[in-house]
Amino acid sequence: MAATKSGSVKSKSSKLVVAAIDFGTTFSGYAFALRHDFEADPPKISANTSWIAGGQLISLKTPTVLLLDPEQNFEAFGFDAEDKYAELAAENDHKGYFYFRRFKMKLYNSTHLKRDTMLEDEQGKKMNAIKVFSICIKYLMEHFMKTVKNRVTDVSDKDVDWVLTVPAIWNDSSKQFMREAAEMAGIKKDSLTIALEPEAASLFCMHLPVEQLNMSGASMSQSQMSPFSTSQRYMVVDVGGGTVDITVHEVVGKGQLKELNWASGGAWGGTRVDAAFEDFIRKLVGKEVFEEFKKTCVEDFVELQRQFETKKRSIKHDKTGKETIQIPVALTELYNKKTKKDMGDAVKQFQGNLAWTAGKLRVNCDLMRGWFKETCDNTVKHVRELFQQPASSSCKTILLVGGFSESPLLQQALRDNFPDKRLIVPEEAGLAVLKGAVLYGHDPVTIVSRVAKCSYGIRVYRDFIEGTHPNSKKQNIGGRIKCKDVFARHVKKGQELIAGEPQSSQRYTPLEADQLSLVFDVYTSPEEDPQYVTDVGSVHIGQLEVDVPDSGKERGVWVKMIFGGTELTVHATDEKTQKVSKASFDFLQ
Repeated sequence: MAATKSGSVKSKSSKLVVAAIDFGTTFSGYAFALRHDFEADPPKISANTSWIAGGQLISLKTPTVLLLDPEQNFEAFGFDAEDKYAELAAENDHKGYFYFRRFKMKLYNSTHLKRDTMLEDEQGKKMNAIKVFSICIKYLMEHFMKTVKNRVTDVSDKDVDWVLTVPAIWNDSSKQFMREAAEMAGIKKDSLTIALEPEAASLFCMHLPVEQLNMSGASMSQSQMSPFSTSQRYMVVDVGGGTVDITVHEVVGKGQLKELNWASGGAWGGTRVDAAFEDFIRKLVGKEVFEEFKKTCVEDFVELQRQFETKKRSIKHDKTGKETIQIPVALTELYNKKTKKDMGDAVKQFQGNLAWTAGKLRVNCDLMRGWFKETCDNTVKHVRELFQQPASSSCKTILLVGGFSESPLLQQALRDNFPDKRLIVPEEAGLAVLKGAVLYGHDPVTIVSRVAKCSYGIRVYRDFIEGTHPNSKKQNIGGRIKCKDVFARHVKKGQELIAGEPQSSQRYTPLEADQLSLVFDVYTSPEEDPQYVTDVGSVHIGQLEVDVPDSGKERGVWVKMIFGGTELTVHATDEKTQKVSKASFDFLQ
């Protein structure tokens, strides 16, 4: 499949430029495309690929690290934040500052995310989470505006449509959290689109020529046939720093995709490898020495992390012998001071898998590959489970993207375990999500349908039916016997959700004659047909409020929930006036 021909695509954006921000667990960045560039050549997307670290141009993205002063004012972001914090720590001036790193996973791990949710920095000091995220987004926005003005001198905020990427496995509260953080940063509500990361990566790869897809595996006998031709199915495995995010897509028309499985995955990204490496160093020198090194030798610890970031992208499945890791002098001196031993003594516990030579650690490649085991094993296990499901059984291709997709070990693990599948690791796999998000901003209708990962419903009262409803649910309301806590299902788990179309429409009436609004508690359930919101697994996710300005109990409001987009929207129609309003949905209460 060749790149889209010149002049064949029209942008849905009315703005001069679409800019996308990929706010990652480990690294963040942005990319953009002017409208006329997109319409002439969709893959022509610009990204800032020269973030500076330690005086060298080394990265396509910059670390998701934020430094604030003691009054919570912005100091630095990315490599600059790491360097400045290290300088402060060297002078012991860092203790009043706020230093946040790898905090995005808070949104994945939190089951009760609220506007007042707090984040802990590296020293344990707490700060409002949504404020931390908004400061980071604002920095990336302002960095982009400086960059784009080198291309178009008179461009302003009002000329930009923004796209913010989020993992597809995130829940609704996390998506709303990111939207509100972006709006707090200064992005107008109607200028912001939320894009799901695996979908964005799919769009990017659809626009690449076949020769840039780097295909390998069993299906290569199909004479380089594009995996993106109509009726083809493929699995997107998006492996980032924090999460592994997996969906299955079918190409249903030119440039149009249909989701076959709801997004799934887990917290098995590249940071698990980092954690295994830190555990190794901790075991090597002892917990007390390592913790003091992290605390007092910040600059050396940052340099050790940067060195390993490069190393973990290069280690291969078939390399024998040992790999070299430069150990900071400060760590060896601290170890000697605390234990009265040298590093040569420390390596003995690893029984020949380590050697200490001239200040360098020589690590057996098999030992190092063990640090990748959790990420690789969990990813392979989950992919295997998905291939056993009916929607994925005929899928012959795995599309591997995301920052950690560059790992030769992960690539080989997928090849070894799925020899009958074609593996695609596109050029610039680490930028696939970011650049695909720009394409999504120009043409957001590319995803025609998704699959509901759970059932959605509203807690309501129904007329009590003896013998059907349990007595524990019986309640007298204004002389009427009602059954409380009924799960009024709007969407069934596994249901196909057509983008932009309401999947359900239900009528609700107020319980009291003088009510001016209806407030519904919204729940999700892992069951296809939940009966009550108190059933095991049901989770309260937010509230829906709909105005009902007239009086009387028989007033009706028809509520439509539209689930096919990346964010849930709700329309309410007053039965009497036929007035349609966009009801407010709050997942962060």
